Amino acid sequence: MRQPDPAQTEISFDTKVEKSPAATVGEVAKLVELLRGEGWQTAEALAVRSGGWSDRKVRRVASAAVPGVVSFPGSPGYKLWDECSVDDINHAIEAFESQARDMAARALLYRQAYHARYRGLTGS
Repeated sequence: MRQPDPAQTEISFDTKVEKSPAATVGEVAKLVELLRGEGWQTAEALAVRSGGWSDRKVRRVASAAVPGVVSFPGSPGYKLWDECSVDDINHAIEAFESQARDMAARALLYRQAYHARYRGLTGS
C-alpha cells in the first residue's frame, strides 16, 4: 500500500448537505390556489404566477403537497389530484412503478460491478 506524502496538504470537505426548510401549510395552500382550475402547470409558470417563488421552491412545495398535487416523471407539470382524470392517476402510478424498476435494475448493475471489482472504462 502506498504511503501518503507528508508534504501534501490534506483537504477536508464538509459533506453535510443542508436540507431546504419544509414547506409551510400556507405555501401549500398558495400552490393549491395557483393550480385550482388551471389544469397542468409547469414549475416555471407557477413560479412566475407565485410572485417570487423559484422553480425549486415550487417543486419543494409540490412535494410537500403529495398526494393532493400530482406530478410524475414525464408529466406536463403539476395538477391537483381532485382535477385529475382516472387516466392521469393511472399514468402517474405507472410512471413511478416504471422508474422504480429502472432504478432497481441500475442498483443491481452497480452492486454486481462493485463485487466484481470493476474499475471503470479505463481499467485503472
